[in-house]
Formats: sequence, C-alpha cells, structure tokens
Amino acid sequence: MESIIPFVAVALLVGGLVGQGFEMRKIRKSINTEEELNPKNVFLDKRNIKWYVMIGAGLALWYAAGGKFGQ
Repeated sequence: MESIIPFVAVALLVGGLVGQGFEMRKIRKSINTEEELNPKNVFLDKRNIKWYVMIGAGLALWYAAGGKFGQ
C-alpha cells in the first residue's frame, strides 16, 4: 500500500499538468482579439481551477508519502 501512494501522486500531478495544458490551449483559441490575450487572463481563468486542485492534490500526496518511490 505504501508504494501505491507515490504513483497515484505522480499520476495526479502529470494528469493535472497535461489537462491544464490542453485547457489553456482551448482558452487561447477562444480569445478572438490580441488585445485580450494576456497571460494573466489565461492562468487565472475559472476553467483552470480543477487542474490546479488536481496538481495540488498530487503534490500534497507526494509530500505526505515522504517523496520517495517504494522504499
């Protein structure tokens, strides 16, 4: 059981980062004018919150597991 938690943590972290990347791509494509294309708008968009939570959960699990694989 101990060795499963770090793998789940890494899966959450990687899944969150990949999902956020695709979500940010969709956000950038939905913005029509260059005036509105501001990095602050893209990172602080409401659609990214679920990915931030997933990344945070992965980091918290990794920290709680001691940050090592199967030892």
